[in-house]
Amino acid sequence: MKRQMKMTAAVTALMVSLSLASCNQDTTWTYRTEDGAYEVTSGMYVGMSISAYNSGYSQTDVDTSQPLYDQQIGSVDALTWVQQEVDNLAKKYLAVETKFEEYGLSFTEEEQSYIDSYIEYYWNYLGSSYEDEGCGQESYTKLMTNSFKESQLFYHIYGEGGEREVTEEELRDLFNQQYAHVNIFDVDCSDDEGNPLEGHELEIVEERVANLIERLDNGEDFETVKADYEAEVEAEQAAEEESASSDTSSDETSSEETSASESSASSEESAASEESSAVSEDTSSSASSETSEVSEDASSAESSSASEETASSETSAESSSSDTSSDTETDTDTSVYINTDTTSYPEELVTLLMDASAGEYGSWNDEDGTIYVWVRLENDDTGFETYRDTILQNEKWEEYTQLEQDWINGMTFVQNDAAIRKHNPKNLE
Repeated sequence: MKRQMKMTAAVTALMVSLSLASCNQDTTWTYRTEDGAYEVTSGMYVGMSISAYNSGYSQTDVDTSQPLYDQQIGSVDALTWVQQEVDNLAKKYLAVETKFEEYGLSFTEEEQSYIDSYIEYYWNYLGSSYEDEGCGQESYTKLMTNSFKESQLFYHIYGEGGEREVTEEELRDLFNQQYAHVNIFDVDCSDDEGNPLEGHELEIVEERVANLIERLDNGEDFETVKADYEAEVEAEQAAEEESASSDTSSDETSSEETSASESSASSEESAASEESSAVSEDTSSSASSETSEVSEDASSAESSSASEETASSETSAESSSSDTSSDTETDTDTSVYINTDTTSYPEELVTLLMDASAGEYGSWNDEDGTIYVWVRLENDDTGFETYRDTILQNEKWEEYTQLEQDWINGMTFVQNDAAIRKHNPKNLE
């Protein structure tokens, strides 16, 4: 009996000891590198959990109207998927921090200033939602800065002079394969309700487009033809608005004249019932009124005539200005670059433009109320420099993420299970 009591006391003491150890365990960090040089704090772990949770909702098989953890992502339940994603994010963070130092990389003062401003902007926008879950500004800043380090690592490895450099010649070949330098403007061929024009009305628009193409055939600059057309459309719209305003004003004037006529008739009936001794005074007053009206009518006519002459003069000046602009090329550049992923134009038109050779031009009717006038231009250095980094990322980012995974697989991490249980992503829902 005494032996049993001693064993019970020993087990109880062990349980108390473990409980106390658990209570006293440091839960301010969740993952560390083996040498302890870098760590993922609990606040950073919460921030990663938020990222993973949001990423879960962006998966194609997830219903965003339902709680995430009630669903499956692929072959696993959503909570397990999020936990696995956070585990990978934490290890990737440590791998990036380690490799950034190994490669001897750093940010310039200008780069650091940009990073600080970038992080501050998004913290002001998202900070409260992160803080509510337990990720403070310092943790958020470390996570965001790590993303910039990841980007610099990528360009250090695949950029000029990198160990896996993609040469400029290769990038230019990809640029010319994937991007098309074009200029486009659209000619509306729909009615007031947005329906495509048909018959004679469509033929009028098609003739207008044919005239535009003829100007290009005659060697006129595309930008000039485009600017002239857009100016014409703007003038036509202004004229229509002015005409509509004039019609409204005319209707109001007609209503006022009718009201005045009815009022005059009423006054005459009242005057006819007055005593004959007042007739002389009324006649004198009437004569004076008529003289005044004649004078006002004459003044109005002169004003109208002057206004018409001024309008005629302005129209003539605009026409002259338009004629002049047609004879000179514009310095404006409204050209754009497109690729096969471009969605701002119909897919069939994008294919046409991608297949066209530099110098080709024409028109294309999408049969949905718009005719596009286009020209394919030479790809230039400005375009290449604009899209160089995008092309490199598209070409090599997947390979780079595998390289990051190789780094992770080759490292040893220390995991704080108590802190991970305490800050489990399941707490987000």
